[in-house]
Amino acid sequence: MEPRRRHNHGRSDRMLQDTSAVSLVVATVMIFGLLITIAAYINVYYIPSWAEDAEAKHMRNAFTDFSSIPGAINRLVLANETNIMSRQRIELGGGDIPVLSPVRSWGSLGAVPREGNFTVTADAWMVNITENRTINAAITDAGVNITNISDISLFYIDIDSATDDFLGGGGEVFINFTNQSGRVKIWSGLGIYSLKISTWNDDNNRIIDSIYINKATNQSGSDPDYYRIDLLNPCYGFSKVLSDADTPYNLTIETNKSAACNYTIIYNEYNKSLVHYSATSNGTLIYESMNRYFLDQKFIYQNGAVFLCQAPNASMRTLPAITIEDTANESARITIPMITVGTGVNRTPMISGSGVEELRMKLEHLNRVPFAEGNNTDNVYLIIEPPEGDENFRKDYLQEWANYFNKIVGGTSVEANPEWPPDDSYANITITLNGSIHLDIQDIYIDGRTSRISS
Repeated sequence: MEPRRRHNHGRSDRMLQDTSAVSLVVATVMIFGLLITIAAYINVYYIPSWAEDAEAKHMRNAFTDFSSIPGAINRLVLANETNIMSRQRIELGGGDIPVLSPVRSWGSLGAVPREGNFTVTADAWMVNITENRTINAAITDAGVNITNISDISLFYIDIDSATDDFLGGGGEVFINFTNQSGRVKIWSGLGIYSLKISTWNDDNNRIIDSIYINKATNQSGSDPDYYRIDLLNPCYGFSKVLSDADTPYNLTIETNKSAACNYTIIYNEYNKSLVHYSATSNGTLIYESMNRYFLDQKFIYQNGAVFLCQAPNASMRTLPAITIEDTANESARITIPMITVGTGVNRTPMISGSGVEELRMKLEHLNRVPFAEGNNTDNVYLIIEPPEGDENFRKDYLQEWANYFNKIVGGTSVEANPEWPPDDSYANITITLNGSIHLDIQDIYIDGRTSRISS
């Protein structure tokens, strides 16, 4: 008999074990592949959308911070201090999603000097102030006329007390405004060797009533030989009358005892002349995004206005501080701040990155142009140039300025007439403001610089 074959159960068990291992590997590979497929699907279809939303949110926050710049500059102008620094922090990049997409977008921030010219021209009446001095001059029988005064820094009346000509003879001195109300009387009663003074304001109401005037004191200590009346001494009230007077004003000095009276006055003479005025401000502050998914935008500050630019479109989102309003005498007051932005010498004008950076602003100078009071011109010409950009952007940008002036003249006596260049280059726009105008211009220079805060 043949021996019975013995089965190799150990080998069969190993084969079953190997099949289970293969199934586990296949399942693992399939799960891993599924995870990769899900991750790829999320990366292709969801992450761009999420990142775009995150970048859009960052752009809204950056614009909110950038829009604070005009208010910061206005506060510097109101303070009128050149040692104050205003700081505005702006996050240049954003749009990152933790774990899934940690990469952030980028941006640039800074000042671009000498671009975006904003020019004002007008044939306007300007004021020329010159100082005049009259020292110890006699008041004649015909009196003294002083005209076109803008302000007085020194005003003495000296009355001789060595004789009885004035004090014992009923002497009187009158100082009158000749083109408006307000006057002073200095007098001595008959037989009374002393002086009194009374002052009336521009409403012809007495504000100082018959107060006594003390004698002057000689440096040697001897008895003085004259009375010196310092008319600008607040106790006499005349300084208040002068401060309330409309500029320019005229004064007359009269006396009935001219031989005993002298006057000393130092004043600024107010003269008007018609000149061709022209001034230009320039320089812009800019934030520009470099997004991965959301549309790139640029924020531009020019002469008080903030623009939101999304090529080729531009929209004025923060209005400048230019004002046009009617006054009581059928004229209009136009106030134009001319704001120049510079960066100083040897400074980096722009800074790029994705972190929080700081824009520092400081007032360098503030001047008011000395235009005459009242209606000083009939036409104001504004020539506005856009920042760098293509033709469509320049046209849209300048049209926003034209729309702004068309809107603010509404309800006033001023007309706004925009005019484009004849070559259709849109390199600038000229806006003519026509009417009976009192022009007021502030010349402002702002130093803007960037400073790195974080990366």
